[in-house]
Amino acid sequence: MTPTKVAEKKSIGARLSAYLTSQGYEVTEQAKLKGRSGLEHNFDVLARRDDGFARRTIAFAVLTGLADQSAAEASIFAFANKTYDSGISERAVILPTDLAKQAQEFADSQKVQLFDEASLQVLFSHAETSPAPEAPNLDRPLKFVDKADLIESLKKTGYKVDENARLTGKSGIEHTFDLVACSLGNGAQEHCLGIDIINHAPVLNLEEIALFDTKAYDARVGSKFIATSAHLSEEAEKFADSQKIRIITFTPKADEKVTPLTTVPVTAPPPQMEIKPAEGGKLGRELRQLPTPEALKIIPEIMARRYNAIPVRLTGNTLEVAMANPSDILALEALTAYSKRRIKALPADERELREAIDFNYKGYGEVDKFLSRMSMSADISDEKLAVDAAVDAPLAQALNLIIEEAVKARSSDIHLEPDEERLRVRFRIDGSLQEMMSLPISVQRAIISRIKILASLNIADHHHAQDGQFSVTAGGRSIDIRVATAPTVHGEMSVMRLLDKSRGLMQLPQLGFNKESMAKYESMLRVPYGMILISGPTGAGKTTTLYASLATVDTKTRNVITIEDPAEYRFKDINQIQVNVQAGITFASGLRSILRLDPDVIMVGEIRDAETANIGVQAALTGHLMLSSIHANDTVGVLFRMVDLGVEPFLISSAVIGVVAQRMVRRVCPYCNHQVEAPVVEQHAYERETGEKRAKFNYGTGCKSCAYTGYLGRVGVYEIMYFSETLKRMMLDGASAVDMRAQSIREGMVTMMKDGMLKVREGITTPSEVLKNAYSPEESF
Repeated sequence: MTPTKVAEKKSIGARLSAYLTSQGYEVTEQAKLKGRSGLEHNFDVLARRDDGFARRTIAFAVLTGLADQSAAEASIFAFANKTYDSGISERAVILPTDLAKQAQEFADSQKVQLFDEASLQVLFSHAETSPAPEAPNLDRPLKFVDKADLIESLKKTGYKVDENARLTGKSGIEHTFDLVACSLGNGAQEHCLGIDIINHAPVLNLEEIALFDTKAYDARVGSKFIATSAHLSEEAEKFADSQKIRIITFTPKADEKVTPLTTVPVTAPPPQMEIKPAEGGKLGRELRQLPTPEALKIIPEIMARRYNAIPVRLTGNTLEVAMANPSDILALEALTAYSKRRIKALPADERELREAIDFNYKGYGEVDKFLSRMSMSADISDEKLAVDAAVDAPLAQALNLIIEEAVKARSSDIHLEPDEERLRVRFRIDGSLQEMMSLPISVQRAIISRIKILASLNIADHHHAQDGQFSVTAGGRSIDIRVATAPTVHGEMSVMRLLDKSRGLMQLPQLGFNKESMAKYESMLRVPYGMILISGPTGAGKTTTLYASLATVDTKTRNVITIEDPAEYRFKDINQIQVNVQAGITFASGLRSILRLDPDVIMVGEIRDAETANIGVQAALTGHLMLSSIHANDTVGVLFRMVDLGVEPFLISSAVIGVVAQRMVRRVCPYCNHQVEAPVVEQHAYERETGEKRAKFNYGTGCKSCAYTGYLGRVGVYEIMYFSETLKRMMLDGASAVDMRAQSIREGMVTMMKDGMLKVREGITTPSEVLKNAYSPEESF
């Protein structure tokens, strides 16, 4: 760092210290703290303040002399790591204005507040216009006459107070606090206190303190308070102390006539239902009625489904949990650690457990309640069913709730699958199907009919596959839904593909291309005319890749036109046409029309037939850049698929620029990953692709963030084949797919399997995910 930058850093640090001191903070410049790891960390400015309510520590980093955005983000990441190790949750970084704008999104992801010159000046000027806060009375116990006295004191100390405040927690659940008091911040970081007033009994027990702690933790309040005039039990006091919950005592004035709490009669709680196992020692049909609201709040739905267990009742510090496998040690340990209580396992039937979880958690129980209001007869006529499905409010509400839950779960598809006794509902999340609920088989016809009505399908036809689409609003987001139905031996099934129109468009660097593949693909996109084809199975991310490719095209000087089914994302300055078979607009007819609209770049959602394939090739040969997707196993397979569709090899050789084959693999959850020794077959597969011997790889153990699957999100694995002159000659000479693939690899093509294993090396995914999803002809035998 140059002497000028060093002097600038010192000047900013001095002014920041002066401001913080004026606001009542105890400030240390060039502070040293030992972290939980044992390492000693240095901080440019460390500010501490105790206002009588909250004890705050804020760390500041003054970053000057950084070269670019990458250096800024690296410095922010290092600063966030050392504050985390030091147990400091409030942190702020000061950057030059240009770098602050570029690094804002990354700082937000690291929960670091950014200041530039302008916002820092606003902060400093506040000290000149506002009086310093009153010095806190640190020796004063937290005692107040009543709620009004507490609120007045908070406001005097500089807090903004909201009564009956609602905060949405990390879990998505909305929590209500009697009071939420937030420091006004003055441009600095805001700090909020969560306060509940509990005064309904003479003694405050552990359960009530623990429930408040769970709520406050989920809502991420800065400091936790319980206000009460009751006494705390010994257990409750110890727990409050361990969880840093501060107790505010209400002590009425001496001249006020208040009936002592000890004389207030306490209503005896209602007798608890006796939990009796059914025949065989397992809980039976009554299980869905047993769980209490207090117990359900302790174990989240996602954990209940993960371990096939449901909390039933709290007794002291013991949580009774019905489980399909009461001897599952891992499940018992996880439930104990999460609930911070002793677990008493009760055996239960697996099917009854699933139904109890469906009934008691989130919207799934509401779905069951809505459907229970309907009277369904097995021999109801199609005409009567059509009327009921169109107007039945409970049925519509049940279907809406299923869709809303799928959107919240980041699901791409909803499967409704009938069997002999139930209608199974599954969501596809990160590429894998997960069973979410079971509905009575009696509602199968009604709910499928409701879907058909929305998608404008023939409700009376139960013997042919049908497809359609409709749109809904779920969670404030506009969702397009593509519907497919088909007859099965147990009745019609339906799959709904969810397309979120409000989602952000991904850019090419976010897709997961390695450096060499990215450079190769970008060079292909710069070719003025020809055909680029993207291949992969349904759900492999082909449309996302096409959209990211379009985002790189210059739309100011070129006419870009697309034909899609449907148009999943709306582009600015791009002309998008949507397939409408009823109006005569297909991929082939739409593409033929596009050629008369003077296009420069054409994107066809999918090449499905010979007509579309031949028109697309002709478009590429007549001066247009043509992008499309096609179903094939790998890059070379795309060329032979085009031959199967009737395109002559010499036309393919002239038109095609290159081919991308891709698959999606799940990312290892960043919150619970650790090194685990992999099976021998996975070790050998990794060694074969990378040339490295390695036994341990990153795997997720399962946590709340990843729904206890060990995976969170997905990333693409790719192989990109540039159609070189050598490959073109081989195709014209009738070479086999195996020989052409071998030549592509000699020319530097990275196969999907290798690309996947390179991502394993980086800790992004696991060998098992790559082996499961990445096609490899070399391993197919």
